[in-house]
Amino acid sequence: MHQLPIHKIFVAGFAFATVHWKKILEISIIPVLISLPLLMSAPELIALAKQMFANKLSEPPIFLDNTGLYLALFFYGHLSLSINLYRLVVLGEQSVSILPVLEFAKIARFIGLTLLVGFVSMATLIMNNLLWLSLLISFLVVPITLNFVNIAIGNPIKYRWELSFPAQLNLFFLQVVVPMLIVLLFGSLSRMLALDIGVEWAARVLAFYWSSITLALCYQLITKESQSNT
Repeated sequence: MHQLPIHKIFVAGFAFATVHWKKILEISIIPVLISLPLLMSAPELIALAKQMFANKLSEPPIFLDNTGLYLALFFYGHLSLSINLYRLVVLGEQSVSILPVLEFAKIARFIGLTLLVGFVSMATLIMNNLLWLSLLISFLVVPITLNFVNIAIGNPIKYRWELSFPAQLNLFFLQVVVPMLIVLLFGSLSRMLALDIGVEWAARVLAFYWSSITLALCYQLITKESQSNT
């Protein structure tokens, strides 16, 4: 892949969301509902996590009784919605429904890839608190994230994508930099203007939908060019 036009993907992403907003809303209903228990307790959990990282707790933290269940439901909702968004972009509206993903093999593969990418990307930040190193690692592994779309549509995982440096850089910008800037911008505005924390969470939701839709669009461009070259 020699190029990945950012401006065209921006336009295509917004156009897709505008045309298919009803279907996006439909496939979001159940994932959002099963994620609500964790989202409603999120402020308390975030405050507790900040205290833990700052070493301000004098005794072991006490979590809510159902925190593990809430996390599992949230993760499943996130996973199911991600898969359906990828399928919606690549395969069309007929490939998804209001029901969440129930295919165990697909779920297991998606979880495995999520843990791999998450661990590789965040390990350096957690251990060394070096944002630049975490971003560098994210740049190196970002082609692997295209396999989320492969899993969603039932294709085998691909280990080599043969992206050019500009294409990989643009993919990194779309998948890492833009979502991060969205969250940072809205988070800063909400704190400056003393707005509700819901503004920052809305930004996170927007970043999630943005990254999911644009990843699938990038996948389409990359695979289409790869097929035309063979």
